[in-house]
Amino acid sequence: ARPNREFFGCESSVSWSLMTLSLLNISFRLCSHVDWITRNTQHATRTRCVKSTMKKHFKTFLKIAISVGLIAILLTQIDIGALGNDLVSANRWWLLATFLLFASSILLRAERWKILLDALGLIVPFRLLSQWYFIGAFFNTLLPTGFGGDVIRTVYLAQYTSEAGSAAGTVILDRFLGILVLLALGVVAIPFAGDEISIWISVFILVVFFAAAGGFWLLRQERLVRWIQQRLFALLPVGIRTRLQQLSWIKPLYVALQGYDRHTLTKALFASLVFNLVWILVNVTAGLSLGVEASLVDYLVFVPLVSLALLLPSFGGIGVRELSYVGLFTQIGVPAETAFAMSVIVYAVTVATGLIGGLMLLLRSVRSPSRRPHPHTQPIPNSVEVADDPSGRNNYV
Repeated sequence: ARPNREFFGCESSVSWSLMTLSLLNISFRLCSHVDWITRNTQHATRTRCVKSTMKKHFKTFLKIAISVGLIAILLTQIDIGALGNDLVSANRWWLLATFLLFASSILLRAERWKILLDALGLIVPFRLLSQWYFIGAFFNTLLPTGFGGDVIRTVYLAQYTSEAGSAAGTVILDRFLGILVLLALGVVAIPFAGDEISIWISVFILVVFFAAAGGFWLLRQERLVRWIQQRLFALLPVGIRTRLQQLSWIKPLYVALQGYDRHTLTKALFASLVFNLVWILVNVTAGLSLGVEASLVDYLVFVPLVSLALLLPSFGGIGVRELSYVGLFTQIGVPAETAFAMSVIVYAVTVATGLIGGLMLLLRSVRSPSRRPHPHTQPIPNSVEVADDPSGRNNYV
């Protein structure tokens, strides 16, 4: 086995993990200041449309810059020849298994989404949901656009069902449940993690999980949320209130959670569990294709952190993904070049799946149906009808 190299001059896993988190934090802070930068650099005489266009282009440029910068830093610190050898010598059968598992995970996510939609009486064929997920993967991985996969799915569902508010809520809840269950798997694995994994990794997973679980519980408590809104929200400083009001995903998530009973959420959480186990197997097979000797516990701890890192601003996750794999897997003795190659394989199967979505999108445009089909809808529960107010009159924050 090739000995692990000293990376960035770090002599311990703790130093490396802190540097990884610092770089990710820098990228997050850069993108969080885009609104302030654009407001103070544009002339007041420009129209709102021009400002919006410039801001969107600036965000895209910033994401590309973050991705290019992180990749450049990594490539200066690893043996590119060894990286190429790892990729060329990867086991093709394990690579095929990685691709098939990833493609099947898209279908599992579509099934989870269908569970949420069926409970609201929004009956959409599984075939369409799967197609929308694949097309969303195309936009997520291949195009430098502000319209991510979640937005694409929301648009398709809103057009099909004429329920814009419900569409946004189910898409956000679908994503949230996936992250929550993945973090839960990481928490379960922590007691079995080896000493080589930094304690800060375990602490970070625990903090994020309990914050997410606490938020999930709180948003289910309609009376408590309204009491907080009426009594405590006004006590917050103006700056914090403004920040909270700009979190546009909270209201759809809150509204969506009011429309589901425990049985439906349990089914959706179980579907998330199956999906996330498959997602972890995707990483396991990618590692096996390169001869990585890591335990299942290692994957259960690391994969949630990689998934969280992919939520940070970047172009298709490039740079952030590679930095995460290198920063985490080198802690258990995996060479930096092999960890980098592992991230490339995962990205390659993601792109391949996106290409399938691109082909589906092309076929949809060629067919050009003159009229969209109408779904078979069932009455929506009263609680959803009251809570779902796309016009924004039902203020949550």
